[in-house]
Amino acid sequence: MTKDNAQANARDEIQHGNESLAAAQCLVANGFLRDAVSRAYYAAYHWARAVLLTKGLEAKTHRGTIQLFSLHFVKDGPLSDDAAALLAHLETYRELSDYTSTVSFTETQVHEEITRAERFIQTCRPLVQDLP
Repeated sequence: MTKDNAQANARDEIQHGNESLAAAQCLVANGFLRDAVSRAYYAAYHWARAVLLTKGLEAKTHRGTIQLFSLHFVKDGPLSDDAAALLAHLETYRELSDYTSTVSFTETQVHEEITRAERFIQTCRPLVQDLP
């Protein structure tokens, strides 16, 4: 992957993440709470992928994305453990919402998940601000 391709892909991931966040907000507003939780995770996931692409890194799986993110951006900085914890938490709730038919969320809980995604994005934003 060339540097230009990585930057273009990172911009695409950011757009996808922003769309996922907007979708989460629309879904919760219309009562689709489980789907909103899933979209909140995907907002953070796509931003994590964008951050990884700034170093030319790509993972093949969701778990791999979280591991690479933690290894390259949290372990030795510049991000805190809180960033990795937010992403891991969001992934856990996404798995519950997508794969556990008996799980349910309150609107308050879903808003908390969306807030977590927004916090994660704000943490990542400085790492991609120099993309052309």
